[in-house]
Amino acid sequence: MKILLLKSQKFYCLIVLLLLGNFMYAQTIKGQVSDTLKNPIVYVNVILRDSLNKQIINYTTTDEQGRYEITVKEAGEYVISFNALSYQPKSEKIIFENYNLTWNVTLQEQATELNEVIIQTEKAIVVKKDTVILTVGAFLKGNETTVEDLLKNLPGFNVAADGTVKIGNQEIEKVMVDGDDFFKKRYQLLTKNLNADLVEKVEIYQKYSNNRLLKDIEESHKVAVNLKLKKDRKIDWFGNASLAYGLTTANRYQVRANAMRFGEVGKHYFLTNLNNIGESSGGESSIYISASDLNEVGAIGNREMARSLICLDAYELSLKKSRFNLNNQELLSLNSIFKINEKIKIITNGLFNWDEKAFVQQSIQNYSTSSVSFTNRESNQVNKTMFSGSGAIDFDYDISQKELLEIDATYKRGDENSNSQLEFNSVPIHQFLSDHNERFTYKTIYTNKLAAKKVLALSGVYIYEKKPQNYTLDTVVFGDLFPDVDVTSASQFSNNQMYFTGFEAHLLDRKKKDDLLELKIGFTNRIDFLKSHLDLIDFYGDEVTSDFKNDLKYTVGKLYANAKYKIKFGNYALNAKLDFNQLFNNFESYGNEESQSPLFVSPSLSLSYEINENNKLSLSYNNNFTNASLLQVFDDYVLTNNKDFLRGGAGLNQVNSSGLTLGYSLGRWTKSFFATARVSYLKSHDFFSTNTIIDPDYTLTNIIRINDSETLIGDVNIDRYLKFMTSNLKLKFSFFKSDFKNSVNNSELRLVQNTSYEYGFELRSAFDGLFNYNLGTKWNSSVVKTTSKFSNTNNTSFLDLNFNFNQNFNAEIQSERYYFGNFNTDKSYYFLDFETKYKIKKRNVTFTLTGKNLLNVKTFRERFISDIGTFSTSYRLMPRILLLGIDFSF
Repeated sequence: MKILLLKSQKFYCLIVLLLLGNFMYAQTIKGQVSDTLKNPIVYVNVILRDSLNKQIINYTTTDEQGRYEITVKEAGEYVISFNALSYQPKSEKIIFENYNLTWNVTLQEQATELNEVIIQTEKAIVVKKDTVILTVGAFLKGNETTVEDLLKNLPGFNVAADGTVKIGNQEIEKVMVDGDDFFKKRYQLLTKNLNADLVEKVEIYQKYSNNRLLKDIEESHKVAVNLKLKKDRKIDWFGNASLAYGLTTANRYQVRANAMRFGEVGKHYFLTNLNNIGESSGGESSIYISASDLNEVGAIGNREMARSLICLDAYELSLKKSRFNLNNQELLSLNSIFKINEKIKIITNGLFNWDEKAFVQQSIQNYSTSSVSFTNRESNQVNKTMFSGSGAIDFDYDISQKELLEIDATYKRGDENSNSQLEFNSVPIHQFLSDHNERFTYKTIYTNKLAAKKVLALSGVYIYEKKPQNYTLDTVVFGDLFPDVDVTSASQFSNNQMYFTGFEAHLLDRKKKDDLLELKIGFTNRIDFLKSHLDLIDFYGDEVTSDFKNDLKYTVGKLYANAKYKIKFGNYALNAKLDFNQLFNNFESYGNEESQSPLFVSPSLSLSYEINENNKLSLSYNNNFTNASLLQVFDDYVLTNNKDFLRGGAGLNQVNSSGLTLGYSLGRWTKSFFATARVSYLKSHDFFSTNTIIDPDYTLTNIIRINDSETLIGDVNIDRYLKFMTSNLKLKFSFFKSDFKNSVNNSELRLVQNTSYEYGFELRSAFDGLFNYNLGTKWNSSVVKTTSKFSNTNNTSFLDLNFNFNQNFNAEIQSERYYFGNFNTDKSYYFLDFETKYKIKKRNVTFTLTGKNLLNVKTFRERFISDIGTFSTSYRLMPRILLLGIDFSF
């Protein structure tokens, strides 16, 4: 604990010094910009240039009082310019010496039709209403290979380890290419494969609407990105191909290619990615990814899917997935947009993904409760072969300026086979899982703009999905559950099928005072079929069907209506919503039938206060009812891995919860300072919990419905540009606390308290010269209290160094450190990677030399805690790799 406190003190001292440094020593030019009537002018672009070579030294904008302030490091002669809408630009020479200078300016009025404000330079950052345009050449550091690498270096963008892209704290809706959307929410296929060299500008669309008729009518907080490609590259077919092969490790490779053609009638984008170095290609996510907002027009059915009962896969560790993703992936994506005429557009997508994966795991599971205490040890090696293929077609018909018809159809099929060599407490077990899935989705959306600010949208959807699984064990350890059978092996067949249909009418009416009325009415019907049976093989080879079997049909019909009204008065905005849900539940199992028809009314209310343009405060309350899903109602056990069983049994029930959220934002992501804070309290008046029977050779988990659970969540994010360091500082803090109850081995309900904290910082430079850096650290501390107490403290740190020697030669070094405070030995793990690039621009060729895991760390061990014990697991990692690559653009 002393070590942790000491490190925390050093961390906070560093942050205080960084923040204070911005106010310590600075020579400034400041003043006020006003018009000819002496009125202050806001949002004037103030740019300071060197008088000799016209290089930009610094820039800013005037505040609400027309004041500005620019920091200058050296004395000399400069040119300072002022630009603002409806005013004549003005530039003046100044001589700056080593003292603060006051420079007031008066601008002459000038009529203009352009609606744009230049933030940094005339070409670097431009703001047009709800659009921000970034010229990427101003932000390149030389280490960009794909669009994902490019976005990491652009201001305002945050790219997570899994490829999720955010602008500020908002995840983007999509990434388009020259205004066309090839992938919808599957934008990682694009960002992880398209070459960064093809992109000239990045456009950010704020308050984005997926439907053109809803623009400026719906209350949209979505953000979309558009990539503007270089004009000189868009000649007939163009793209790139790259190949990298291992120098020191046999048969390690990565192949990536993009081919595009943007014609008047048809636009085509084909890509492929083959690699066995653990890299993600973006095709791992399904083609039917859910929409970010379930309340938007046409979102009906977006999160409906069937569940698989068993999955033999690796845990998601805290380090980069490429380090433990022992893969052999082959991906092909074919995408086309056909403009039949001025009114009809057809978009087609084909995605084919093959992969072979392997992982080797060692784990120690220490169970400790008031009734049992024991340790299980496992050694597991899993080999998986996977194939998935999907196709989608979108038909868009602009019937008129006020009518739009959208038809989307998607079909997906996949097969996955897993072989596992498991050793459980010195008992060898062979597992085999054959997993198949098939899904078809059809959706139609008709939109009619009834008036200038009124839209009616009609949506209909049909979804069919099935997931059959065959699972076999050649040795069982749970034989005590079946005393009448001398069990030697077992198999389980299961099939989960889901049918979903729905219709919805959605009216949006934007009033004259910018108030918004939304009315929605609809009906959905979901039918789930679950069949499963566990078959036991005795000593003589005879097959016995156990009592662990299910054959059920679960139907949920929902007739719903909701009304929502947003009213603005001054700087305040009030949102009130009322949901009516009439449920029709029916459950059939082996001739038994149960039905219910409950009616629920759910209110929600939110209030926001815009103190000024840069200060916003919000408060919201909601009350929700959640219907039991299939996994909560099925009435007998299913096997979920080699020794764990699950049963629903909660019956036809609903659970009720209430939530309260307070949020505050300061500044904007486009400014030098941006901060958000949020705290949420959730009260579950009743919820689905578990009663678990724990034995060294098996667990039996039963879903139960009990009362009272509380959760408290909070986070603070600060993003500040430090001028004196020419670097961007990000501070993050979050906490999570929950109190709930469950039962273990038929005990009385016991209270479980789960608390975790996460805090850290990241510092990224924005130098124009040879060198740039990116460093950060993150601490995570968690405690679980029941009849026992379990705690865990981990740390992750990184340091990336980038050297851009010239326009043709770049080198980058990446280092990571992982620290686990609860291990007695091997607490720290270090990783080192590097990449160098040499470009021959005349030939459009780039050579690369890449090294991964240079320290050749072979295994990685991590610790987890829960309310029933502690678990540590170690994985085999991808070995040291040295790749020589070449990329050719055409």
